[in-house]
Amino acid sequence: MILPMVVAAALSAPNVVIISVDTLRVDHLGMYGHPQNTSPNLDALALESLVFDDMLTEIPLTGPSFCSMMSSLYPRVTGATRNGLRLPDDVETIAQIFQNANYETMCVTSNWTLKRKLSGLDRGFDIYEDDFHEKRWGFIKSERDGDEVTSIALSLLENRDTSKPLFAWFHYSDPHAPYKKKRSHTVSKKSDYPDDKGAKIKVRYDSEIHFTDAQIKIVLDALPKGNTFILIVADHGESIKEHNYLGHGRRIYQTGLHVPLMIAGPGIEAGRTDVPARGIDVAPTILGFAGLTVPEAMLGRDLLNDLPPMDRVRVMETYGGAVPNLKVTKALMAGKPPQRQTVIHNGWKLILGGAKEELYHLSEDPLETSDLIEAQADIADDLQQLITDWDESTTRNMENDAELSDDDVEALKSLGYVE
Repeated sequence: MILPMVVAAALSAPNVVIISVDTLRVDHLGMYGHPQNTSPNLDALALESLVFDDMLTEIPLTGPSFCSMMSSLYPRVTGATRNGLRLPDDVETIAQIFQNANYETMCVTSNWTLKRKLSGLDRGFDIYEDDFHEKRWGFIKSERDGDEVTSIALSLLENRDTSKPLFAWFHYSDPHAPYKKKRSHTVSKKSDYPDDKGAKIKVRYDSEIHFTDAQIKIVLDALPKGNTFILIVADHGESIKEHNYLGHGRRIYQTGLHVPLMIAGPGIEAGRTDVPARGIDVAPTILGFAGLTVPEAMLGRDLLNDLPPMDRVRVMETYGGAVPNLKVTKALMAGKPPQRQTVIHNGWKLILGGAKEELYHLSEDPLETSDLIEAQADIADDLQQLITDWDESTTRNMENDAELSDDDVEALKSLGYVE
């Protein structure tokens, strides 16, 4: 295990860039052991980065995940527990902190759930490029293609105010369903996934990742050189027929929770760490890059300067996937309790809220194939107490609500979030 430590950058006010990828599970990336050549450019960056082997999203849904990343608050605290439930106006984001520190701030989004009205994440950004409202063959285009994200990012970088340091966030959505096989980016075949019910889909999924990897390389090459920190992360993963489930949001297995995280920049020693990281750590870690004060309200840890303990208790929740469209079930069922909860602690994982409780020893069974709930009842009881303790120590925002237009409902439906 490498213990992260950041060395003070040679220059003050460094540039900080987040590049995020939607629906990107770790085991389909080369730097995390995938045998197919899905991510050659990210793999190359990983050799110059600190790579986190145990990073979990707060919740396997795009909007709520990024609301937590940008605020360092749990989804239950913000009330942003489903796509379409906004970050409350009184919650401060890292973009606002950077803007107040005289940074130029810019963002290019590519997923409808991150549109400013639905997410509230535009606050603090001088430029929040979320304008991809158009229809194709009469249907809402709910995602922006990766090459368009790249083109806009390049234009913004070329025309930025170089007298100010830069805080930028560029988000790619191509690996999100529907999975489209891009012929010039095909890197795997069905036979690479023997006895796998999701083999055909995984070939298309790998193609989307390879395409996205190529787009990210273009942006990386255009970033300011020298005094720039780069953070690569995903909002959540994807189940592709594992546990008889396709998608994300409803279940809480590792295929949906375990995401990539790597950091490159001045003074950061390349290597790997198994420090138990989570989504709420992104904001304080990024503020640490720039030497900015982390607000007391933030719940996460600076992964470079304020390490979490190896026996960290991590409780995650999910509030469900698609909802019936009764004007989207009272605006996405704000204030409802979680459908599933999980706690991960000392290599063990307990899942509550499904048809039955499940217990996995992740240290020996990372694919969650052997349920030990009956054989290890005492461990399950101890873990359940950890969830109870966490429930009692955290607050829930019951007031959040959503206002959805017909286009919002159509877009959320096309992304699989409304039935």
